[in-house]
Amino acid sequence: MADSVYLSQPEITIAGQDLTSQCSSVSMTLGYNPLNATVFGDTGERMAPGLQTVSGTVTFYVSYGATEVEGVIAGEVGQGDTTIVVKKANGAISATNPEWTITNTMIADEPITYTVGELQVMEISFTAGSWNRDVTP
Repeated sequence: MADSVYLSQPEITIAGQDLTSQCSSVSMTLGYNPLNATVFGDTGERMAPGLQTVSGTVTFYVSYGATEVEGVIAGEVGQGDTTIVVKKANGAISATNPEWTITNTMIADEPITYTVGELQVMEISFTAGSWNRDVTP
């Protein structure tokens, strides 16, 4: 029977910058485009994996400076070649602490919202690219 686990702080780097201390959540959907692989004589459709698919969001507490959240995201908007690395928690990569590397992803825009008296957060979205899941220490 599987154990329930409370998620600790995920580790995240974007474009080589460690933004872990400013991250409050990460959501990713990683998969493949389905391709029809049905052949003559099949009694139903068969599917095969096509190109990898990537989409996701990251919520950050906003900090300013060249190597801080706002500066890093501003530098990656519209590039289409951003690398994002996410690890479930601090510590060695393992079967219980996988690391995902997403390459050539697109951060299309930088949402900026200012609200007086509230902690500023930024939710960035990314899409496309390739992904790899690593559990090798």
